[in-house]
Amino acid sequence: MKKTFATVAAAAAICAQAASAGNSGETESPAFAPKLSFNAYADVETAYLSRGRILDSRPFTVQFASIEAGFDFLGSIETAIWTQSPLSGSGSSASYRQRAFPEEDYILRYYYDVDFAEGWRLRNGIGHMWVTCPGYKGEHSTGEFQFLQSLRTPWITPYWKIRAQHHPDCETYWAVGAKRSFDIIENLSLTIDFYGDICDARFLENHYGGNKSGKGWDDGLQALNLVFRLDYRLTEHVGLYAYVGQFSLVASDTRDAVKARKAPEARRDLTHGGVGVAVSF
Repeated sequence: MKKTFATVAAAAAICAQAASAGNSGETESPAFAPKLSFNAYADVETAYLSRGRILDSRPFTVQFASIEAGFDFLGSIETAIWTQSPLSGSGSSASYRQRAFPEEDYILRYYYDVDFAEGWRLRNGIGHMWVTCPGYKGEHSTGEFQFLQSLRTPWITPYWKIRAQHHPDCETYWAVGAKRSFDIIENLSLTIDFYGDICDARFLENHYGGNKSGKGWDDGLQALNLVFRLDYRLTEHVGLYAYVGQFSLVASDTRDAVKARKAPEARRDLTHGGVGVAVSF
């Protein structure tokens, strides 16, 4: 866990130095000089949910840091690291608990934004993520391509994201949803996020084995999620947040497959939440 915090701290220090140098104003910026922005957060969450599954029902911490370099009309490039560390031991022999070791994900994405009018922006993104699990002997790393779009409007922001894993297995997962933010009082806002987890047959076969019905898996909607998040802006660059969400499997075949498991994480419905601090500049 010390390693993950050290990695995030190092990324923050490098970015802070670069941002300070870029904002000094002592020399003119060269042509096409990138506009740098930095985002980071750290939080404690009650359960680990990923791609329509409950991987761990115990509390864990998350650390994230990203640097985005904007090149005006050419778009922007983001490099990021996401890490998680469980707050309890690795458990016994349950298969899901064996996966609850520290995880480190490395992300590289390219974004291109299109502004239609005031308050309307279409964000297009493509990238790659390397998922590494140093403590899990059976799955050292995976690789996946990511494709995403979101349309920000004055009223609601619909979005979709595809995660297409190409190593070691080929499988595809979609998240499709919409979110809306409301200002409650000064510096305090509420965001409501509703989305669905959609998986292909290969994903379900890889993670649940053969379908007990004998007819094989079908692509389609597997789970629904509703999340309420509060954000409080402490300063221009620092904020606090808290969220609570409800996860529910809706596909009957998947619910049966999860029910048949004996691991503590074999839950078909779960209320979860978290609290954290975010930094951006």
